[in-house]
Amino acid sequence: MTPAVAPVLAAARAGRPFPGGSSRLRAAIVPLAFLLVAGASARAQTPDGARPLGVAGAPGWGMPEEGDVVRFLEQATFGPTPELVARVRTRGFERYLDEQFGMATSRYPDLPPVPGNPKVGCPTGSPATCVRDNYTMYPLQVRFFRNALTGDDQLRQRVALALHEILVVSGVKERLPLTMGPYLQMLLDDAFENYRKVLYDLTLSPAMGHYLDMVNNDAPTGTDGVAPNENYAREVLQLFSIGVNLLNPDGSPKVDAQGEPIPAYTQETIEGFAHVFTGWTYAPTPGVAPRRHNPPSFSAPMWLYRDRNGVDANHDKGEKELLDYPGAPHAVIPAGQDGAVDLDQAIDNVFYHPNVGPFIGKQLIQHLVTSNPSPAYVARVAAAFDDDGHGVRGNLKAVVRAILLDPEARGAAKTDAAYGRLREPVLFVTNLCRAMGASSDGILAGVTRAMGQNLFYSPSVFGYYPHEYEVSGTSIQGPELGIHSSLSALTRVNFVNALAFAKVRSPAPDPGTSVDLSAWAAQAGDPHALVDALDRLLLHGAMPGDVRATVEAAVAAIPSTNPLLRAQTAFYLVAGSSSYQVAR
Repeated sequence: MTPAVAPVLAAARAGRPFPGGSSRLRAAIVPLAFLLVAGASARAQTPDGARPLGVAGAPGWGMPEEGDVVRFLEQATFGPTPELVARVRTRGFERYLDEQFGMATSRYPDLPPVPGNPKVGCPTGSPATCVRDNYTMYPLQVRFFRNALTGDDQLRQRVALALHEILVVSGVKERLPLTMGPYLQMLLDDAFENYRKVLYDLTLSPAMGHYLDMVNNDAPTGTDGVAPNENYAREVLQLFSIGVNLLNPDGSPKVDAQGEPIPAYTQETIEGFAHVFTGWTYAPTPGVAPRRHNPPSFSAPMWLYRDRNGVDANHDKGEKELLDYPGAPHAVIPAGQDGAVDLDQAIDNVFYHPNVGPFIGKQLIQHLVTSNPSPAYVARVAAAFDDDGHGVRGNLKAVVRAILLDPEARGAAKTDAAYGRLREPVLFVTNLCRAMGASSDGILAGVTRAMGQNLFYSPSVFGYYPHEYEVSGTSIQGPELGIHSSLSALTRVNFVNALAFAKVRSPAPDPGTSVDLSAWAAQAGDPHALVDALDRLLLHGAMPGDVRATVEAAVAAIPSTNPLLRAQTAFYLVAGSSSYQVAR
């Protein structure tokens, strides 16, 4: 066994977490930076596909595309399983996508009103879990992980997570899960709809309205001197649709004669949209007379306040200047229109801007496939956004199909040093649990929080991590590395340790998360075969030769009379390696 690996395995087998200060330990595991460029080392050839994928007896047909199927499922689901790999290999990518597009939608719980006063908390005598269950994202986090690990609508859930990370509403401000749940359900429901519908539903989402201050945004009266709040108007342009600069179809910035990026909008544009977004309040409470500012309600879209004469009396009726670009619809909204008409026209004005395809398309590529898509890849996806082949703009089914079936996404292995993405904590956890058939209660948010991603608690409207973050010393984008550190790296390895040698514990009486490796132990008599099976399931057959040699040597050093320990060790070393941490 490699000397540096021995103390690591000893700690793992004893179920001890790894101390952060051990330099020998840090050298023994994997580079803590988990840089994308680490994947540039020579890679083993894809193994002969004649053997079944995964554990002994698992289905498989020995097709050379097996590695590509595994990669596809890493992108289109919360993690491949041996059974799902076999299924996709018989159906093909196109048929699998069609099945997923028609799959019934996962649900978030419909939560009752919180007990007590939200400003005070649970009343005296409440259950010990009252605050957790009603004043934190806990019930939504648990449902998310249960859906991700066992739900059939895997692609819808993956796209909804990507949309959540682009169109951010955060529990940092929206403290009650009953306010966040309808927003998350909206993203699931709209994941395969038209992006115009996404923009419209997002704009009228009460959670978004509260988060970015559009709800109860009053029209100026001309006497108080108070302008409408501009938060949502700014972010719907900057983050949710077109970005800050004009773009070419391939996502590169357009520049002026001095080579400087050309801004996509002005402060006056923001002000125009802010005036559009006036007069909307929460939906009326059943049985209660509507008011100019209705009390908070998050179960229905926001409502345009109308007085007893049906007039949208809190909406600004003035002329509004919006985005002006060639062919722009409603660049100027005329005075005197109804607020609902203004909103429809404003959504069209944003939706038809030529930036939307490359701006949103590139981010979806980054969340599903690779942090560094080529300009040509972005352009092809943007073209699918502009026209789905039937003259329809914004069809998310066509966009997702274009992303996942693009030549840059497909292939059994990728060797470009700039290709891939660090598995963000949520995907790191779900991929391993699904691959190994984990039994879980869904209480895993604490694990991802310790890794730097507190699910549904994005630190800002810009997301969990900086989307333009570059790998240190390179020009390679690695957004997920923006929340990566030596501490989170060790936390990842400790998670693998717990999964391999014990279980991920949850508060009693919940059972926690554990895997049964006995089926893998059945083939542990041959270290090469065991490592090969893990390589094919976890690394789509692209494990670097030096990594394979180290893992096989560590497994072979364990007596063959202890096959379970061999399986645990192999899984621990493969899943904890940088080769697995970076999805390629």
